[in-house]
Amino acid sequence: MDQQVHFSAEEYLGILELQFEVAQALKGKPSSDSRWPDAQHLALKLFAHGASAHWLFQGTNAPVPRSTVGAAFTDFGSIAVIARAALETYLTLFEVFVSPSTEDEFEFQYSLWHLAGQVVLEDLEPSDESLVENYLGAQADIAELRERIQATDVFAGLTQRQQEQVLQGRRRRNWSEIAASAGIGLGFIKRIYSYYSGFVHSDALTSSQLFTAQTREDQRGHAELHLLTIMFALSKFILDYVDLFEEAAQVLPRFPEAHSKAQVWSEVLSRLD
Repeated sequence: MDQQVHFSAEEYLGILELQFEVAQALKGKPSSDSRWPDAQHLALKLFAHGASAHWLFQGTNAPVPRSTVGAAFTDFGSIAVIARAALETYLTLFEVFVSPSTEDEFEFQYSLWHLAGQVVLEDLEPSDESLVENYLGAQADIAELRERIQATDVFAGLTQRQQEQVLQGRRRRNWSEIAASAGIGLGFIKRIYSYYSGFVHSDALTSSQLFTAQTREDQRGHAELHLLTIMFALSKFILDYVDLFEEAAQVLPRFPEAHSKAQVWSEVLSRLD
């Protein structure tokens, strides 16, 4: 990451607050399209990631080992995992709700997004009779989602193999291509995503970083880089969300400084290559 990009806890909290407020702008508001309110689920998921990462940054006081006084550290490894989740949450919003240029494409992406989550319930036939009704309801939802997907022109344009994968709920996404479409530097997304995968899958590099960063100063230095990634995701999310929803845009005048910072960080992200 560019050495001129520096983390500011004050800016982070300001952008996190604005992200929460634009997300809450849709709370309780009716929609003529039942699909759009689901964008709020992603908004609140991203806020939770951002808030949790902030509290991890304050430091973890572990109650063990109990034979001494415990252990205190900054868990930057967990912040890194959250940073990847935050980035993917933003990219999912972009792919499903922002990027589609036609109603047909939106219906395809939205239905596939739901199907990908529901298919895990397909083979979980319950042994408890009290859960049978829920199981049957899930099967009906899965069948309906497949019908909706098959009715789209996007699905018709896929190869037979691709259609089979889609109906299995597989979302074969190229995060680099999605990120580039969202205005994120291609070089940055390739490097950072590979790096975060190392934390998720416990590769040797990231594991050694956790071991060698013994001082709180070193740990916080690592953590700040991951918090920058989350701030990037929050900023991009804010700008796209207010473009999608007029109610969310009406929040901006109350937070002019945070809005301005979100615009700056979004621009910085587009230039990181």
